[in-house]
Amino acid sequence: MNKIKQNKITFTLILAAIAIIFSSLTILCLPVLFNYKSKVNILEKNFYKNFKIYLKSSGKVSYKPFPKPHILVEKASINLSQAEEIDDFINTSNLKIFISLRDIYLRTFDNLLSTEISKTNLYLELTDINEIRKYLYQKINKPIIFNNCKIFLNGKEKEVILISPVKKISLKINDKSRTKNFDIDGKIFGLNFKSEWKRNYDLPYQSLNSINIFNPNIEIKNIFKFKENKQFNIQTKIIYGQDKLKYDLEFNKNKIQIISSNKANTNFNLDSEIQLKPFYFYGGIEIKNKKVESIIDNFLSNLLIYDKNFLGNLNGVFKVKLSELNNKLIKNGELEFEINEKILTLKKAEFQLDKIGNIVSNISFIEDQGELKFFSKNHLNIENHIEFAKVFQIGTKKIKYIKQIYFDLEKIIGETDFMIKNVKINNLESQNSEEFFLVKNIQNLRSHIRKVID
Repeated sequence: MNKIKQNKITFTLILAAIAIIFSSLTILCLPVLFNYKSKVNILEKNFYKNFKIYLKSSGKVSYKPFPKPHILVEKASINLSQAEEIDDFINTSNLKIFISLRDIYLRTFDNLLSTEISKTNLYLELTDINEIRKYLYQKINKPIIFNNCKIFLNGKEKEVILISPVKKISLKINDKSRTKNFDIDGKIFGLNFKSEWKRNYDLPYQSLNSINIFNPNIEIKNIFKFKENKQFNIQTKIIYGQDKLKYDLEFNKNKIQIISSNKANTNFNLDSEIQLKPFYFYGGIEIKNKKVESIIDNFLSNLLIYDKNFLGNLNGVFKVKLSELNNKLIKNGELEFEINEKILTLKKAEFQLDKIGNIVSNISFIEDQGELKFFSKNHLNIENHIEFAKVFQIGTKKIKYIKQIYFDLEKIIGETDFMIKNVKINNLESQNSEEFFLVKNIQNLRSHIRKVID
């Protein structure tokens, strides 16, 4: 009995080995045994059926068994629409369509498992973004993967306004959790980032999006809620270092309103309204509890040194309110910007010296010998000469008849020291305005002010 049983086991193993060898040889021999080019029409039809994307093949179509059985299309055009007047969304020479073993044997190409596009440039128009959004919300698709591609975003004049290399883009639906995931791992403006968009089919009017930017580390979380195309709400949370920002964005009848939902605990508070037809915006931001040097280096420099192409057709007024500043003298301030015809202009810059008066400034940034420098021409109006004398430790008699002080300020971006020059008292031309003073701290400043007034 034992010998008979052993013979049966041996016979079974031999049959299994023969079946595996036969199957493997069959899969490997399929490229020779079958003409895949003859099935292109069926493949294109079933490609849309499985991925809800239109495929046109005009090159070689072949079978590859490794690393997983797949069809390789060496020249393919892919689009979200069949309209002939629309440019192809993607042209690639490396389209892989992964197929099941059943389709390999039956050659039906009915149940396509997934598709992968590698080392391809993706050219997008601004209008394509809306089509992609419709695809994410409305289509049921098999997994779609992009590896090592580049995204080129073109403006209205076909000019490239953004290039983003991506390591991987993944679009999948999890049948068990009933969620669609759209993940991107790439780089934009030189910054590495990962983005995840998620939508649960049990909550059809809501989607989640998280973006993580690395070095500097910035985390963004969004919750999208919408009733229809013309009415939706976004709740966004931004974490950058110690700053935690929360905003509510509401779109309704061609108007977008952005407000801060937690002003008391937020250092950057927004209150803006954008009119889309015709396009115009009026907005403001309040910056609290920040150093003046940080505002100059990180905020103003990035705002006033800009690429005109990024402004597009923006038109409007943007105000910045500064409050509770971390500075010995300046506690509050206000900046007003105007954007018109791709030009951003600083229309107003005014700062309050605590209990003393106000400074009206004309601000600019200049690159000098490889260094970015901050310049400002300033006019100090002294409203309380007694408080001025107290802060700068000067006799009240010396300051009593001084109403204005004019001076220029210069600072290299990234450094804390600054230079004061061209100082004039009450705008008297007879004064020596060529002397300059290097200021390292408040004690330095007091000493220089006493020297000028004396």
